[in-house]
This record gives sequence, structure tokens and C-alpha cells, in this order.
Amino acid sequence: MKRPRLARVFWIGAAAILVAAALVALVAVLRGDFSDTDGRILGTLASLLFAGSTAVAGLALAERDGRLLGRVAVIVSVPAFATLQYAIWDFAFGGDSEAWRWGWLGAFTLVATLIAVTGQLLARTRALRGLAYVAGAFGFAAAAGTVAAIWTEPDEAYGRAIAVLWILTALCFLLIPVLQRFSTAGHAPEEERVLDELDGIQLVAVRTRAGIAPQLDAGERLRLRRRPTT
Repeated sequence: MKRPRLARVFWIGAAAILVAAALVALVAVLRGDFSDTDGRILGTLASLLFAGSTAVAGLALAERDGRLLGRVAVIVSVPAFATLQYAIWDFAFGGDSEAWRWGWLGAFTLVATLIAVTGQLLARTRALRGLAYVAGAFGFAAAAGTVAAIWTEPDEAYGRAIAVLWILTALCFLLIPVLQRFSTAGHAPEEERVLDELDGIQLVAVRTRAGIAPQLDAGERLRLRRRPTT
């Protein structure tokens, strides 16, 4: 599926999920009672949007560069969503049930995966892609450590180490768009993409203010051709 169509399907689905969530909330308000089932439905819709965002980001990354990370994100989003559903519909946060632990496992897996994939999508240069890999590595380490802490009873030093990992994850991830903007401020970037060529004349896509930004109608495409002779 092409990226514009994929993005369109995702945003239509996201809008549908938000409308459904609003309808559930309205029914609960008008009924005067917010039941456990209402909460489970809203949780399901939220987790569907969360897992769907991860899967779509993975598909976009795989389509752009055919990267393994994008494919892994799509695959991981399915069992992570399933574990969230198990925790939401079991809805047992007390006693001997371990459902809530599995729910956190799915949630933190999606968080780490979304950070890794989104960082790669934001990065435009080799150096920033390396920083995105570092952010993803910190994110997965922090998520794994957090899940381990949920299943065990770590000491205070362990908790501090996890907090440090999350801080480093946020730092590396937020630096990607900041450095991206800094690298393109004041001058045209060196990266460009040749769209087509005819007799040595190239149609080139660049990220700069200089150039032509055509406004195409729906269904229209650019075509490079030589002016016909009369």
C-alpha cells in the first residue's frame, strides 16, 4: 500500500476510534453510570489506537527503506495489543491475578517500539539515524527494566537506574527533531532525491525554501517530458 493511502486509512481509522470513544462516554454520561464495561471498551479503543499507530509507523519505515525495524514493529504490535486486551478485559488489579502485569508488558513494549520507529522516521541524515538507534536502544532497555521491576521487587538503586534510562531515552529522542531543524536552518541541505531524468535534465526533490512547490489536484502526478517540436 502506498504511503499516502496508508496514511489516509490510518487517519480515517483514528477518527473512527475517537468517535466511538466519544459515543461510549456520552452513553455513560446520559445513563448516569460509568460501568466497568464502559471502561473496558474505552481502554480497548485507546489500545487499538496505540497499537495501530505503532504498526502504521512500522509500515511507513519498512516502505521507505525496507528496514527490518519497521517489519519488527508491525509484528510486535499484534501480541502487544493482545496482552493489553487480556489485562483490560480481565480487569483484576488485585488478588493473585497477573493480568495487569501482562498489560504493562504490552504497553511498555509498544512505547519502546514506537520510540525506535518514530525516531528513524524523523531522522534524515546518517548521524541522526545513529542517534535514533541510540534512543531506541535506551527505550528498549528502559522498557525491559521497567517490566522486570513490575514482576519483581527491586531496590531503590534499581529504580534510579531505570529512571536514568528513561531520561536518556527522552533526551536522545527529543534531540532528533531539534538537531534536524538546526542542520537545515540557514542553508539548503545537501540531501536530494532525483525523481526523473530526460536527456540530462533532472527533476530533483530537495528540502529547501528555494524551488517550486506545485499544488496538485487529487489524482494528478508530475511528468517530465521534452516540449514537442512544431
